[in-house]
Amino acid sequence: MKRGAGGAAGALLCMFMLCSGAGAEDAQQANSLLVLPSAQTAFDREFQGFLDRKGAKLLDSYPPSVFIGYIPKSLDKELEEKYGAIVYRGRVEDWSSFTRYGEKAVFAVNVWNKRFLEDPPEAPLVVSSMVKQAGKKGDILKLTWNNVMEANSYRLQISTAPDFSVKQLDTLVQSNTYRLVPAFWRNGVYYWRVAGFLHLSGVENREGAFSETYSFAVSKPARPRRLALPAPPLQHMNKVLDGPVNWASPVAFKYYRLQIAETKNFRSPLLDVFTDTCSYKLSGLGLAPQKTYFMRVMGSDGVAHGGWSGVSELLLEPAGEPSVGKKR
Repeated sequence: MKRGAGGAAGALLCMFMLCSGAGAEDAQQANSLLVLPSAQTAFDREFQGFLDRKGAKLLDSYPPSVFIGYIPKSLDKELEEKYGAIVYRGRVEDWSSFTRYGEKAVFAVNVWNKRFLEDPPEAPLVVSSMVKQAGKKGDILKLTWNNVMEANSYRLQISTAPDFSVKQLDTLVQSNTYRLVPAFWRNGVYYWRVAGFLHLSGVENREGAFSETYSFAVSKPARPRRLALPAPPLQHMNKVLDGPVNWASPVAFKYYRLQIAETKNFRSPLLDVFTDTCSYKLSGLGLAPQKTYFMRVMGSDGVAHGGWSGVSELLLEPAGEPSVGKKR
């Protein structure tokens, strides 16, 4: 079954391919992205016959309204006049118009735009501006955006200002989701946006444009007055070999905030994440071996947070080197 096809839409695609004589060898002929405003148009026999007579081949289906295939250029105007269809032949620049057709349509644009990788990656599209609650007690906020084809990471920014003049967070993210713990943030409204990084063989990473700006609110219940939470202690040097970075804490904090940076002032941290364990996987983050980084952590009981720990030097050792944590 072709990717994106399912149920009746999958059967429909198979019928299109049989009627049009389409096969695996036709995949290289795909020259257009077709959008049908009505979900019923694709099932209309008159429409199917029209495509067959005109030599059109639909090769991939993203139901109910988006298809990738071969469509003669002479059909563009006729498809629009007869069926209200829109044919794209170049890179799709306006992502927002596809959200009305669902997530599969957004994925179809990703697949289609992959043909034009000479440009920087598109701005990620936040399919839903609603920030979902996660965690056992709903005490984690989850930010989600669509995958950008070939992007190997994303830059996420969060600010208290709509123009991002003052950033509360600016970090690289490996996947298209980010879990945020409100206990580390003050009550108020926050703004967020995300951009994709694309890595091509032999070419430096290219950063795409930022998405539109979205917002979320933090509103925590009043906390009874109690002693301030301590800062987790860190050893002066932390060496890591083929595994996660670990730290010890005499206090069983519910959550931790971890920052890793190239400088001791942490003005532009490479990593700024939240975790419910005393460890974090570093694989896939692009950190260089035998280069010294700096890390610090902060703990939270789920309602409030303590102060930052001291700064620890972080060194990733290549295979064959002993992995030992020691104090100087």
